[in-house]
Amino acid sequence: MTAPRMAWLDGLRAVAVLLVVYAHLTRFVFTDLRAVTGEWLHAGTAGVMLFFLVSGYIIPASLERRGDLRAFWRSRARRLLPLYLAVIAVLVVAHPPAEPAAAVAGHATMLPFLLGVPLVTPVFWTLSFEMAFYLLVTTLFTVRAQRSLLPPVILAVLGAATAPLVPLRLGTIPAAGAAVLVLGLAGVLSRRRWAETAGGLLLGVLALGLLLFNMDPAHAADGLLIVAVMFTGTVIHRADHGRTTWRRAAVVIAVVAAALLTVWLGELITLNALTPRYVTRSVLTLLTFGGAFAAGMLLRHRRTPRWAARIGIISYSVYLVHYVVLDLGRPILSSRVPDPLLAAGYLAVVLGVSWLTHRYIEVPGQRLGSPRAGRDPAPAESRR
Repeated sequence: MTAPRMAWLDGLRAVAVLLVVYAHLTRFVFTDLRAVTGEWLHAGTAGVMLFFLVSGYIIPASLERRGDLRAFWRSRARRLLPLYLAVIAVLVVAHPPAEPAAAVAGHATMLPFLLGVPLVTPVFWTLSFEMAFYLLVTTLFTVRAQRSLLPPVILAVLGAATAPLVPLRLGTIPAAGAAVLVLGLAGVLSRRRWAETAGGLLLGVLALGLLLFNMDPAHAADGLLIVAVMFTGTVIHRADHGRTTWRRAAVVIAVVAAALLTVWLGELITLNALTPRYVTRSVLTLLTFGGAFAAGMLLRHRRTPRWAARIGIISYSVYLVHYVVLDLGRPILSSRVPDPLLAAGYLAVVLGVSWLTHRYIEVPGQRLGSPRAGRDPAPAESRR
């Protein structure tokens, strides 16, 4: 059962994952509806950005509450890895990777999207950004700069400034990325202050280096801004808990929002698609995830609908499982069965399997090696 103070976050996770599921499912069913809504809203983008805001709001606060990087990384591993590895195992059996060694090294880091490694499932791209965020949060913590409001502003401005440039591509570098990650984490998790600082700085260099110089073309323009959105969630948390003023938080929010719109509109210009409709779509997408988060905060003292809280609790499972079901069920989804029946059957399978994976993979994983079986906040699983 979700604690009342966390239920609103679970409600937001439910909204986020349902937006993502809608974006993917309507490639097969209700395609006419997708053709209409897709002209006015990027549902998948709105969903993953909402996930990222939730992650940014709760994850750094969790680290600061513990005050222990070792405990933080143990909790993240218990929270993310069991289901992540289970999904990989299923997909590798169904679709063996062309380059197994690179696939293993890249996915083991949880940074495959940023290391140039083909993903075993498309939805893993968001976990790479989630991991990059953890690395940067760790860096800030080791240099005692975790309370600064500058990271989202710097990332947003840098992201908007570098978006028009042709990104440098280091290529497929899973072995090198894994080596740097292991070395950095070894320092961070040691009990020596100098090693912790050195390791944190190394992890920050790795994250920023990948975001700047090895971004996949699909997110070459907004990679840094995705991380800026997560740090914006952190700033909102600080304002919400009286650790900064809402005026300062509003400035950060405005800078990041303006940078996002600047980059998105720049992409439309590049595609020769700067039309009133598509400009409106960019604005509506921004307002959808930003407005949903704001509404969640304003209504958090009210009772969150039970169905939403329950879906939010299993949202990590829903996010990772829903695309696997799409992948394995393509023949059925492409059949002549009426769309309502296909959609209802698909959602029943996804929610049923997700409940099972949450109950028998996620929950035991969170308890593994932990003196308490407390529920850890879910990640920003996402974005598409």
